[in-house]
Amino acid sequence: MKATYYKDTMHSYMIIPCPPEAQTTGYQYRMLEMNRIDGILQCGLRHIDGTGLLYYDTTGKQSLTGLYEGRKIPGTELFRILEMMDSVSGSLSKYLLDEQHLVLTGDQIFYDFSSGKYYFTYYPGEIVDPEVFRFLADGIDGKDKKAAAAAYRLCSLSGDDRQALREAIREEAAMKDAELPWERAVNGQREENGSQSEPDELSGRERSVRGSADWRSRRYDSNREKNTDPAEDVIQRKKEPDHKADQKKASGKSGTLIRILLIVLLLLGAAGLFAVQLLVYISQRERRLCIAGSILLLLCACLIIAETVIGLRRKNREKKEEESRREPLYSQSDEADLPVFGPEAEESYRLGGDEESNTVCFSDKEMIGRLYGRDRGSRIDLRTLPITIGKAQAYSDVVLADPSVSRVHARIYKGEDGCIEIRDLDSTNGTYVNGEKLDPNEKRRVQRGDEVRFGNVEYEYR
Repeated sequence: MKATYYKDTMHSYMIIPCPPEAQTTGYQYRMLEMNRIDGILQCGLRHIDGTGLLYYDTTGKQSLTGLYEGRKIPGTELFRILEMMDSVSGSLSKYLLDEQHLVLTGDQIFYDFSSGKYYFTYYPGEIVDPEVFRFLADGIDGKDKKAAAAAYRLCSLSGDDRQALREAIREEAAMKDAELPWERAVNGQREENGSQSEPDELSGRERSVRGSADWRSRRYDSNREKNTDPAEDVIQRKKEPDHKADQKKASGKSGTLIRILLIVLLLLGAAGLFAVQLLVYISQRERRLCIAGSILLLLCACLIIAETVIGLRRKNREKKEEESRREPLYSQSDEADLPVFGPEAEESYRLGGDEESNTVCFSDKEMIGRLYGRDRGSRIDLRTLPITIGKAQAYSDVVLADPSVSRVHARIYKGEDGCIEIRDLDSTNGTYVNGEKLDPNEKRRVQRGDEVRFGNVEYEYR
């Protein structure tokens, strides 16, 4: 089953060849065409050159692969997908449709940005293996242990009986609010601590059930709010004070002050022992002891000074490394001396001296160029691929705040031979290479000097 994509002025379509039996005795197809089933892509049959084609309407939607290829899938999104799968299976049973004909692959499951719902493809032809569970298991965020366990379990069952997989989907969708063992222990402790402040007219069972439900709903709602927009989550975490970091910083300052005080005391002690020889009459043996004591104190002070200097240098190095890691990879350049390419600047950038001795070997990363915008300083770095370009911060690596750019507009890959490839992700205003518009989901190779346009935003690959 090979899908192609088509876009007209108002709509986007995914096109799949219609099986012959669907055009004659295809009860499943007729029910699919005549009814609007919740959670199923609306489709219609068209005949072109004697061939029947199913046109699935994907307007305003993006495939699961387009959203999360190369990105982490939040656990809340996994449970939303499983809930929609369970709901769609129930909707299909009302129309006596076989749920095994659901195409559970990353390219045939679509997310609607306007409604926030997932839509599935129902194909009345051959049954396709549910490859989406391997995609979910590979991309799930491992920090969410519950979601990771659910993804791995469904991936292991995807090759077995479809009925067993169906029951597992239903169980995992119902387990999104269930408590893990450590959560159950914490919840029980909170119930015990809070039971004294509740009214006496409530029974113990009522207090336990109410406390468990309230705490579980608050926990799930907070997790869902945090994962709704990853960009807002990052901003919120930046605003929250880091108490551990403040305590570590304060302890580091106090440790440095203690070392400085100890160094001063050792130096004063050494100076005092040395001054005793000049101010007080002592024997030769006592003089030797004073000299030895002053030398020992000086050595101790030198060791502490060396340790302090090494520690300060190490902290400065770690601080610089942390700051370099925090720097955004994709930002506008503030370089004032970017080279201007053209015939008039050819002499300025020509190699000087003996040109045969100026050959330099570049690594693969150095060979990859950048996309330079028309505005001075605007550029897109291509050192880390693949990257997604769009205006939705939750799903894009490079955010272009332009009305002509779609939420998820295009993705840039590194080809097998090291070249750069751009794929249009069924964008509204299209992706262009040298003025030629790419078909929806078409991948095109880009070479040095090519012009790339995302909607109305133009770049040049150099």
